[in-house]
Amino acid sequence: MAENLILKARISKMQMAEPITEEGQLASVVWEDLPLTLRDDALEITEDEPQEDEVFSHENDAAEDYDVAGGGLKVKGSFIKLTYDDLVKLVGGKKTDDNFQRSAKKLMLNKALKFILRGDGEIIIPNAKGYVLTNLSVGHGGKSKFPFNFRCKKASDTWDCDIIW
Repeated sequence: MAENLILKARISKMQMAEPITEEGQLASVVWEDLPLTLRDDALEITEDEPQEDEVFSHENDAAEDYDVAGGGLKVKGSFIKLTYDDLVKLVGGKKTDDNFQRSAKKLMLNKALKFILRGDGEIIIPNAKGYVLTNLSVGHGGKSKFPFNFRCKKASDTWDCDIIW
C-alpha cells in the first residue's frame, strides 16, 4: 500500500541565511527574518515532473529499459510590506535619502531558506537560488506584492540534501 504525504501548514515566519553546505552547520546558522508573505498566495514547495528516458532496440516494440531523473523542487510565493532596505536586499537597486531606484538587471539570490510553521516544526532548504519580482499596484486600495521563485539545489558535493522537514 502506498503512503501519501500531505502537508498543509501556515507559516509564522520566513528566514534566510547564507547557503548551508554541511549538515553540522545547521545548529550555528545565523538566520535573518524576511518580510511577510501574502496570505492570498499559497506558499508552495513543489516538485517538477521527473524526466523519463526509455531505451528501445530495433527488434522489440517494448522498451528494453527505463530511467528517471528527478525534476527538482521549487518554492514560490509573494512578499508584502517590503521596506526600502528589503527591496535593496531582495530586488537590487539602491536606496537614497527619499526614494528607491532600481535598474532592469535581475538580482539572483543564492541563500538558505527557513520556514517556521505555526504550531510546531520548520522546513529548511539549505541551498536555494532564485529571484524576487516587482509587482506594484498604485491604484485605490492597491496592494504591492513581490513574487519570489526559488529553485532548490543540492547542498554541496559532500552533502546530498535539498530539503529538510
